Amino acid sequence: MAALRLIYGLLLFATAAHAVEIRFVPPSAEGTISLGIYDNAGKLVRVLCDEWPIADFSAGLNGLSTEWDGKDSVGQPVAAGTYTARGFHMEDVAVDGEAFHFNGWITTEDAPRIVSVGAIGILAGGDLLLAARLAGDRGALLRYSPQNASPWVTLAAEPLSAAAQNVKLAVAGGRVFVLTGKKLRALDLATGKEVAGVELSDDPVDVAGREDCLAVLSGSGIKIYDATNLTGRSALSAPPVKPAAVAPLGTDDVVVAGEDGSLWHGAPEWQRLETPAASKVRALASGRGNTFWALEQSADGSVAVVQYSPEEGRLAEWVAASAGEPASLAAAVDADYFAAVFAGANTERTVAIRRNASNGWELLADKTITASDSFGLTGGKLSAATGDLPGEITVGLRENPLDPSAPRSLALAASVFAGGTGLVTSDGLPLVRVSEDPGFGRLAVVAGPTPGAAQFYQGDGACVEQYSVSNLGGITAFDAGAIEMEGGVEKTPPPVEDPEPFTP
Repeated sequence: MAALRLIYGLLLFATAAHAVEIRFVPPSAEGTISLGIYDNAGKLVRVLCDEWPIADFSAGLNGLSTEWDGKDSVGQPVAAGTYTARGFHMEDVAVDGEAFHFNGWITTEDAPRIVSVGAIGILAGGDLLLAARLAGDRGALLRYSPQNASPWVTLAAEPLSAAAQNVKLAVAGGRVFVLTGKKLRALDLATGKEVAGVELSDDPVDVAGREDCLAVLSGSGIKIYDATNLTGRSALSAPPVKPAAVAPLGTDDVVVAGEDGSLWHGAPEWQRLETPAASKVRALASGRGNTFWALEQSADGSVAVVQYSPEEGRLAEWVAASAGEPASLAAAVDADYFAAVFAGANTERTVAIRRNASNGWELLADKTITASDSFGLTGGKLSAATGDLPGEITVGLRENPLDPSAPRSLALAASVFAGGTGLVTSDGLPLVRVSEDPGFGRLAVVAGPTPGAAQFYQGDGACVEQYSVSNLGGITAFDAGAIEMEGGVEKTPPPVEDPEPFTP
């Protein structure tokens, strides 16, 4: 034990012997400090402090101090020569979040970073279920409450990561069923945990649920399962056309849409249902009572969500103006309430609509995502896919009362750095952290409406976040002196100073 204490003591002595003490006097006792080591050519070789509170430094008779181990940013001892410690004092610089652009789902910092919705479902009570692709090429199964102040619950991040865009959803028997490829998984709605699964022999086309009934559609026919235990109940033969979508109405009563857009009722014999001329059914969902909903696309490209009854035909419709291609449809079985996803070339729209007491339509959710991977600014205005990406501004600095020769202006750049994004000097010294969230690879900064202000933009493929940075004129530059290095150590260390409280 004594030998271990001796070795530990020698290591501490060796570390202390090679440490370079950096002393400086800040212009104020408030705020934060960023400090770097620069070589003789003015290149930043090591970031010592990034936005450290003044309380984090050691205080002595002649100011504040910190230590440098004589190494560069990759951990190698610096070459012999003269180095300079320089930094900036920030006081009262403020960062405020202003807006989220191009994604109606993202309205707060803690909202999931949805890039697109692959499939949608409606749960008892009206919550929406989303199989979504997230920023960073991840997937998740999300529960969204349209009328809740805290709307989001993540049910599961798996098994959707690999195929969040090629998934089918069904809700039945207190479970959510996820179909990817030939694998049908059942997840508990309360916990998101997988409780059952089955590998299907046929190539499945669609899956749909109603109460405790689950229908799996393939080219060879329809298999009906008990949703509570995935045991088989019955089977129906294939319809007279190549099938594309299914919706159960009862135990052996289903409707099927063909790839050609035709609509068929099987109970159990197949009968074609009448639809408008030149329209094509693209998706189906079970509805209240013996009704169902269909996504219909007309010859002119317009899309409508239509409520049908096998006996009474067309009951009601909601027309989606300029919505895009129909992608997914879901409906409630206890109310006239549906949700639909429409996909365009660069946009995606999801709506959730309920019939109200006056027999009109009530819009519960209307969320549009616009692709913003290539966002830019034109004339200072934000654009989803065009314009410049300005990455640097110049701000005036506060005069250093202790050093009138200190710089009075500074170029600041938008940058990704450890633990988030923010503003750095043109040579890379972090000064102002804007966000602590990872994943933002596209950044822009422009001067704000007043001196010392800036607008900062960052995008991760899901949306573009906008921040306001103010009081950049409250930054002060300072010089912490020159250091002669040789062999990885300081040639002439300053005299040892007793640590006593420092008050600038």
